Amino acid sequence: MKLCAFVALPLVALAVLAVPALADVSKLNEAGKAAYERGDFATAERLFREAIRATPEEPLLHYHLAVVLTRLGQWKEAKEAYERTLALGPPSSLAAAAREGLRTVTPLTRSRSVAPAAPDPDPGSRRAVWRRDAPSDTIRATRIGNNWYVDVVVNDGRPARFLVDTGASACLVSLRLAEALGITPGPGARVVTMIGIGGRTSGPLVTLQSVRVGDVEATNVVAVVHDAGAGDGILGNTFLSRFTMTLDPERGLLTLQPK
Repeated sequence: MKLCAFVALPLVALAVLAVPALADVSKLNEAGKAAYERGDFATAERLFREAIRATPEEPLLHYHLAVVLTRLGQWKEAKEAYERTLALGPPSSLAAAAREGLRTVTPLTRSRSVAPAAPDPDPGSRRAVWRRDAPSDTIRATRIGNNWYVDVVVNDGRPARFLVDTGASACLVSLRLAEALGITPGPGARVVTMIGIGGRTSGPLVTLQSVRVGDVEATNVVAVVHDAGAGDGILGNTFLSRFTMTLDPERGLLTLQPK
């Protein structure tokens, strides 16, 4: 589920050596990356596994497999793939990305329905609200490719469409939506580094007064202002970690229950 603070982890090019077998592995790696970018995670998984069978000691391939498994929600297998990446002694930059991925999926191996806790600069300001007069806590979700989107209202503004990403440490608001809602980072706003398929980028942190999905709402939600790609933003764990979340993919229904 894509770009956000250390969530959509980078897929890296594999050096092509003057050995036919390794050249074939590089082609599999590139094909897997292409499948990942278009949201075809099942194909990406198959291609990366095929590359690993040919070159089992290449840490980058295990890392790419781990990223795909994370997006598929296969937490236990993703954790094992990240651990395998680290066991193979990768370069420092790859090791750092694998450790971040491992930190993200480890809580999910303990509970499949609860999003992992995200760093909160001010825990005392957190609030999740359940509107008890509401008829339901279930929200309609729209599937596009292998991703799920829901309608979100930020700061009581216009409805926006956000990608639901349990692997995202923080919510993300697109530049377009931030401008429309008058969300402007202060002069001293902290800038955070984010990792995406295209590499490293950065964006300023802001605190959203409220984020409402269906009949549940959270206040003082930390988010990053950045180009969201598809949709208006990303619903990450500065919102999701306050709720018990379940998704019914057959009916396209997302249920959020405040903890």
